[in-house]
Amino acid sequence: MDKKFSVILAILVALIFSSCAPKQNEQEAITRKVKVATPKKDSTVLTRNFSGIIQESTETNLAFRVAGPIEKINIKEGDYVKKGQLVAQIYPRDYQIQVDAAQAQYEQVKSEFERLAELKKRESVSANDYEKALAGEKMLRSKLEHAKDQLNDTKLYAPYSGYIQSVKYSEGELVDAGMPVAKLLDTDSYSIEVDLPISFFVHRENFTTFTCQQPVVSDSVFQLQLIGHKAKASNNQLFTTKFRLPNNGDTKFLPGMNVEVGISYKSKCECPLHVPLTSVFNDNGKAFVWIFDKTKSTIHKREVITDGLAGEGRVRISSGIKTTDTIIVSGVNALHEGEKVEILKSTSETNIGGLL
Repeated sequence: MDKKFSVILAILVALIFSSCAPKQNEQEAITRKVKVATPKKDSTVLTRNFSGIIQESTETNLAFRVAGPIEKINIKEGDYVKKGQLVAQIYPRDYQIQVDAAQAQYEQVKSEFERLAELKKRESVSANDYEKALAGEKMLRSKLEHAKDQLNDTKLYAPYSGYIQSVKYSEGELVDAGMPVAKLLDTDSYSIEVDLPISFFVHRENFTTFTCQQPVVSDSVFQLQLIGHKAKASNNQLFTTKFRLPNNGDTKFLPGMNVEVGISYKSKCECPLHVPLTSVFNDNGKAFVWIFDKTKSTIHKREVITDGLAGEGRVRISSGIKTTDTIIVSGVNALHEGEKVEILKSTSETNIGGLL
């Protein structure tokens, strides 16, 4: 019995001493392995993209200058018409009769006027009679020209090339002078409207060039011309900016299409830098990055001012860092001030997956 008690006592003493011994793993501090990068210089001319909508630059109601029944309509909705193309025509019968009557009256007066003009040369007619003949000839000549103009106005031509948006009359219907027969959209050029946030609009004096593209329609990038800005913001604090898109004949743009508008501008920073987006973290509403201290292998955070995305997963930094800084780009939210870290070696381009 005493022997068993001695064995149990010895085991308990061994357990007590072993639990009091310090563990090696707890004494060793955990060193995180991180990836690093250095800031890269960005161009002083930056570009931001916005969504825009194509609109027709001109919309015209086509109307006859005379009244009458429509004899022929040569267009339908959606048709493309060229400048000078015949769109519609009114029955010309009544206007042709007016021309014939005015022509006959003028020929009669013209003959009489030419006779009196010959007599005036011979001083065989009074000045009063000649002046009356001259006035009569001018009046009937104007009447004839007016009748011819009305006859010509029975034909309605497209004032410019474009698409027929709508047709409001049918053949045989009576139309009054000035009543819109069809609506024509100008395709010689388009306008594009873009809503700019106030934070970007205030730098409009630094805007340099403007482009647009629509990958579904064309792979090309087209240059835009700035038309102007609306001086008043919308309820969403957006300023509408309008651009002109010349139609060079090789596009399939149509009003209502969405396009991506690129606005290039000079950066307010003389030497902007950009870093991977994963290197920036937020703390109490401010942006920070971790700076690696090579001498101590420790890190400390530094506040930075961001200036928009630079593309390819990078963000622009307008102040707070230098090109000589080493920035932590991985696991930034799990790090702590003054923490000691170890830099991961970069993998060779020929050693994909680090297998070699």
